[in-house]
Parts: sequence; structure tokens; C-alpha cells
Amino acid sequence: MTLRIGPLLILLAACAPVPGDDEPAIVTEVVVADVVEEPPALEQCDAADYRPLIGTTIAATTFPVDDRLRVFGENDIITQEYLPQRTNVVFGTDGLIARVYCG
Repeated sequence: MTLRIGPLLILLAACAPVPGDDEPAIVTEVVVADVVEEPPALEQCDAADYRPLIGTTIAATTFPVDDRLRVFGENDIITQEYLPQRTNVVFGTDGLIARVYCG
């Protein structure tokens, strides 16, 4: 007798109503993920030392000769490799320093 009830229960479970697309799903528990925010990454270059120069003319500024410093115009062709220790100083077509960043 128990062998006949098992398939009957499975058949009845398969015939249960399924919620439609317009019906909201039943939520029994709200789970909040524990997301650990990482601290902002510290710069590995000297960009902070050169940021006060933003807005000054490139002609009035002298830069030390250093492999970790690259000064270029915004329309210049440069290599695209990322070196986190290198400081990039970008000046615009008007001759003003527009941006200083690492990479």
C-alpha cells in the first residue's frame, strides 16, 4: 500500500499551481549580504606632490629628470602601459597643466 501512495504524492505535488509572471514571489526571509568595503588604494606615485601645479602654465614649471615622471600634452601619442609608480602630468592645448595622475 505504501508503494502506491508515494507516486500519488509526487503526482499531486507536480500539479500544484505555479505563480504567474505578474504575481509576486513569496519571500519568507530577507538576507543581507555582509559586504566588506575595501579602503581606498593608496597612490604609489608622487602625484600628490604635483597636483598643486594644476592650472599653472607648463612653460613656467620645471620638472626633475626622472624615469618615474612623464609630462605630455593631451594630444600627444604616448605608450599605454600602466606603471603604478609613474607620475603623469598632462597639459592642455592652452599650455595649462590639466591633470596629474599615477600610471
